[in-house]
Amino acid sequence: MEKCFNTRVKEAMAAVPSVTAHQAMQLKEERRDLLFLDPRNQDDITATTGIIPGAISLPLDQLESARDERLSDRQQTIITACQGGPMGALAAHTLKQQGFNHVYYIDGGTQGWLDAGYPTER
Repeated sequence: MEKCFNTRVKEAMAAVPSVTAHQAMQLKEERRDLLFLDPRNQDDITATTGIIPGAISLPLDQLESARDERLSDRQQTIITACQGGPMGALAAHTLKQQGFNHVYYIDGGTQGWLDAGYPTER
């Protein structure tokens, strides 16, 4: 039996560390290999909060099978963010299961990023 969305999110949040928007910005300034990833589809991104500048959009349902060249280095630091956090946690957990070692999700998602005073792109 497949787990419900909320159960999957709870497990993901327990398995992957979160960072605040301020911590994410600090990591962005410190690490050249940092990649932001937004697991929403493009329509959801533009209809809501926008996307963190420089982030790639790779929908959650495509993340498991994605062969994206930007996701080739398992040692790079990746921070995921959706609109509010849950899908970001799921994406980070998926990446961790794929062998990425430095994966985080933004607590509060892109909305938390905006609330902290950081810009997004539409």
